[in-house]
Amino acid sequence: MKSTRLALLCAVLLFTLPGVALAGPLKVYLSEFTVTGTPARDELAPALQGILGSRLNRERAEPVDRAEQAELLLAGSYALFGRMFSLDLLIRNTTSGKITRLFEQGEGQDDLLPAMGRLAQQIDRELAKIQAAPPVAASAPPAATRPALPTPPAPAAVAAVAAGAEGYLVKGEDAAGSSGGQSGAPLAGVFSGIALGRTFPGGDRELFLAGERTLRYYRQGAADLRLVAEVVIPRPARILAIDSADLDGDGTPELYVTIMDRETLTSQVYRPKEAGLDKIADQLPFFFRGIGPDLRSRRIYTQELGAAGDFLDQVAPLVKTGAKFNTGDRLKLPRDGAVFNVNRFTDASGTALYAVLNGDGHISVSSLDGRQLWQGSEKFGGSENSFTRESLAQERATGGDRYLWTFLEQRIIVTPDGKLLVPRNEGALSFGNNRSYTSHTLHAFAWSGSSLRELWHSKPEASYLADFAFDPASGEVLLLEVVQKQSMFNRGMSRISRHRVQ
Repeated sequence: MKSTRLALLCAVLLFTLPGVALAGPLKVYLSEFTVTGTPARDELAPALQGILGSRLNRERAEPVDRAEQAELLLAGSYALFGRMFSLDLLIRNTTSGKITRLFEQGEGQDDLLPAMGRLAQQIDRELAKIQAAPPVAASAPPAATRPALPTPPAPAAVAAVAAGAEGYLVKGEDAAGSSGGQSGAPLAGVFSGIALGRTFPGGDRELFLAGERTLRYYRQGAADLRLVAEVVIPRPARILAIDSADLDGDGTPELYVTIMDRETLTSQVYRPKEAGLDKIADQLPFFFRGIGPDLRSRRIYTQELGAAGDFLDQVAPLVKTGAKFNTGDRLKLPRDGAVFNVNRFTDASGTALYAVLNGDGHISVSSLDGRQLWQGSEKFGGSENSFTRESLAQERATGGDRYLWTFLEQRIIVTPDGKLLVPRNEGALSFGNNRSYTSHTLHAFAWSGSSLRELWHSKPEASYLADFAFDPASGEVLLLEVVQKQSMFNRGMSRISRHRVQ
């Protein structure tokens, strides 16, 4: 009888004492692991995500499907060094911004599952600390005030972020008349590349998307997106990038698809037709990138893969003659330039210049003879898209990782009026080969004659920006966003959002 009364008293005290509560589970988003040091990363990354997710204590962690729904973001990495491996986890509190790092190590595959269990126990202890933390005191209700005047309607072009005397003029009125842009329904799967085709008299626009092994042809209307055709690339080949151009000037675009089959470039070219995609070239040993504002004026530049697994230091324009493809005269790029991270623009006097987004995320401007005129200090870009090649030199340099990683940096787009559009991805885990971005912004720059001056930037969006395209006819920028990463339990989600810029 005494023990029963004591238990009831403890229960009453538990719910009535100040600062003591039984907290519910925390909403947790666990992204796919990044994997280095092993060629089986495509299979291991979602498997590790699923293994750790199944070991989380459901009394403390409630998994959610999207990062923007989570209170905690969990990003894990697996690195193999010989027989030793390291499991590293970063926990970011979306409310406070606090970051916690955990790790477990082991030797051999037999110790991988026990190490995952130990890592889950560490996570459980961290979540317990967060749940036990005193709640933030509620702010006092505001004092009674006079009724405010009605808010005037917002203008069509809205300055989203103010900074300094000039401010950032984000003029993002979309087709529906809203400054916030227009997003389509989510698409199942993770896509990494986008390219635009023709715009038809009725207003429909051709749109092409690339996933890891899928190429899709859509017709985009004012309020819908209709799938016309799909091409699947057989394993183990992977699509790295897509671009479009009308090199022969016949009014029908070609789709240039960069494909890596193991460690060899086997790129392809397609031509859209009424109800499908015709392959018109195969086994081309090139990376492709389109430079130019529209299909008619755009040129496709190629770059080859060096023997050491890096980019050769020269690019060449692609020439289409009938059904054959050849390359023109080679061009020397500025330092750190590659076919994916470079573009050309002209200054006020008509002088042509190069803009390069290097591997560290810094933008530089160079003359055509390679002299660097300016380099910024802030970091932009950020890509999860990469390929690897086996390298003995890399293994000796790192002491374990025998693969050389090459990331395909974000493209720079030059608008017809000379603005440079550059994206920025940020995330909880973005160092070295371990990259998992969770938010992005888009920035516009103009060359002042001595430096790039930022004109505006968009508000942060809670998604990874995989690629983007600009339609000069409509003034729209189309963003390809990954809103849910792929995992063992789902294929991931992507979406296309449209924003009109000036």
